[in-house]
Amino acid sequence: MALLRDLVDAILFPNRPVHGIPVLDGALSPNSRLDDARALGAPITAPDDLAPGPDGALYVSSGTTVLRCAGADFDSRRVFADLGRPVGGLAWTPDGRLLACVSGRGVLALTPDGRGEAQLEAVDGAPLRCPTAITVASDGTVFVTDGSRHNPPEDWLQDLMAAAPASGRLVVCDSRLAAARTLKGGLAWPNGVATTADEGALLVTEAWSHSLVSVPRGGGGRVLVPNFAGYPARLKRATDGFWIAFFALRSQLTEFVLREPRFRAQMMAEVPPELWIGPALSSPFNYREPTQIGRIKKLGIQKPWAPARSYGLLARLSPEGDPVESFHSRVGGHTHGITSVCAVGPRVIACAKGHDKLVELPAKARGAH
Repeated sequence: MALLRDLVDAILFPNRPVHGIPVLDGALSPNSRLDDARALGAPITAPDDLAPGPDGALYVSSGTTVLRCAGADFDSRRVFADLGRPVGGLAWTPDGRLLACVSGRGVLALTPDGRGEAQLEAVDGAPLRCPTAITVASDGTVFVTDGSRHNPPEDWLQDLMAAAPASGRLVVCDSRLAAARTLKGGLAWPNGVATTADEGALLVTEAWSHSLVSVPRGGGGRVLVPNFAGYPARLKRATDGFWIAFFALRSQLTEFVLREPRFRAQMMAEVPPELWIGPALSSPFNYREPTQIGRIKKLGIQKPWAPARSYGLLARLSPEGDPVESFHSRVGGHTHGITSVCAVGPRVIACAKGHDKLVELPAKARGAH
């Protein structure tokens, strides 16, 4: 009976708290509206991460390429490098090289003209198949998150639904991508990494445990935030804290499905992945989509408080990791699937991977960092 009651609650009240999951407040004030952000230039196919370059341009990973985006609105674009495999996390080194996380290949160092110079392919004898995020300390030390030993970055939904034991790790190496070692293992899809202001520790997001972890450079670690309402992606350091992106929102229905291994196994075997009950970067409103009827009010109008198939969410954190403010693109919005956000001078730019665009946050956020 308890199982049946949980199922009914998950379907009828998908945004109610379950097992300690916090629910976002329902405020729709302008200050929380990510959809007020201004789109920059033409669409970019699935932008994933961004890194301000030493030349004043913005470098954006998109598919198998890294784009160099220049101009006042970063709307003058050209291919900086085509790496042949999906590219994710990006970071610049103090000596002017761009480090790129490449699915199935590891980390590749690119010269200022886009040529490959060095590569990190394996750590402690295990291939670096799933690099998700990267950051570089001022002394040139490189830190990389390896999301999973089982799946590449593009198969993140399969990794979540398989519910395998946490196999991600935080890797550290020198500026030459040599002397690599595992700093912390057993992480649940680590998806973002940034150094603290004094560079004595790293903050790491874990998507599948919905948490933010502090890891000293000497090893160990402790949980700073144990239970985010969304699945965290990358975080970038700002002058007074951090910007953090969330690529999707958690829901009671998804949490229920994650507790049912037989149902998940059958769903994964018989249903197309885009129709699985789980988080999504965007919601094209397929009539076969799970819970889609719950999002309809009348004549195709969607309720902003309805079950969230996809969502847009980013936040600013204090230096201690506490949330200071947040920006939302709710159900029916057009800025979903946020995978990266960072300060570029006085501006704050985000990747809306679910809606193929770069956006600039409103003036309130520009002054917040």
